[in-house]
Amino acid sequence: MLAGLDGFNNGFLADLSNIENRMSAENKQITSGIRVNQASDDPTAIASILDFQRAIDQISQVQNNLNTASTEASAADGALQSASTLLDQLVSIAAQGASGTVSATSRTVLGQQVQQIAGQMVSIADTTVQGRYIFGGDDVTTSPYSFDWTQPDGVVQSASAANLASTATLRNATGGTINPHMTAQAIFDLRDGSGNPTTGNVFQAIYALGQALQTNNQAGVQAAIPMLQAAVAQVGQATTFYGHVETWIQNAQQDGTQIANNAQQALGTVKDADIAASASQLTLDQTALNAALAAHGSFNTRSLFSYLG
Repeated sequence: MLAGLDGFNNGFLADLSNIENRMSAENKQITSGIRVNQASDDPTAIASILDFQRAIDQISQVQNNLNTASTEASAADGALQSASTLLDQLVSIAAQGASGTVSATSRTVLGQQVQQIAGQMVSIADTTVQGRYIFGGDDVTTSPYSFDWTQPDGVVQSASAANLASTATLRNATGGTINPHMTAQAIFDLRDGSGNPTTGNVFQAIYALGQALQTNNQAGVQAAIPMLQAAVAQVGQATTFYGHVETWIQNAQQDGTQIANNAQQALGTVKDADIAASASQLTLDQTALNAALAAHGSFNTRSLFSYLG
């Protein structure tokens, strides 16, 4: 009989432990909202959880890159808008200087204005975002140009060959890519294979106008006007390029957000707890625990003679 009682008690304690373990797990799920807190909770779900989490991490990095590129593209667009405004001012100055009624003194003053604007254009070419020269090509740590009106075209180009190329690409969440940058040279300082300025060369057009005005060369001023108009068109093309980049990035960000949400939902179906089901099961287990304790207490109050009849 005593051996039977021992077996009964051992079974009761084992059942009690199982119920308490389930209740502990259910409480943890309700508190954390997570069904799989460790591998032992559901070994079959671990591979899927790791795959979904890896995908979410990758998308997060893509979104961070897109955010950085968006900031730079917006800054580039703003800088080029400013450049277009300055070029419009230069066209107006050239029209004044080309007039036969303008004196040599007035042309000198206009030439000084052109020189100041040239310095501003160089500053635009050297625009930075968080310490990065956004028109610096593959070398974002070196300014593309420095202003020096005593030099041809009024600028000195950086000695870094990396300033002349932009090979970095930006990727979206679906694997599509785009080159989101133009170099300062491609925007402002177009040259042919021999290094000579070509149509649309912004710095050459500005310098030619400034020199013609400062030397009272009316014909030279008139000749600079079509060069400036070509420069306006050149900067306009760069503005269009960055407008396309901004649109691409915005679409990529929206797609990335949707893909990330889908991956997060998929992860949730595998990893997250069903709070309502866990709470319902916890109530059932609590009831079972109370019933077991009550039954065991009733059993312990009966004497040996009760079992002997």
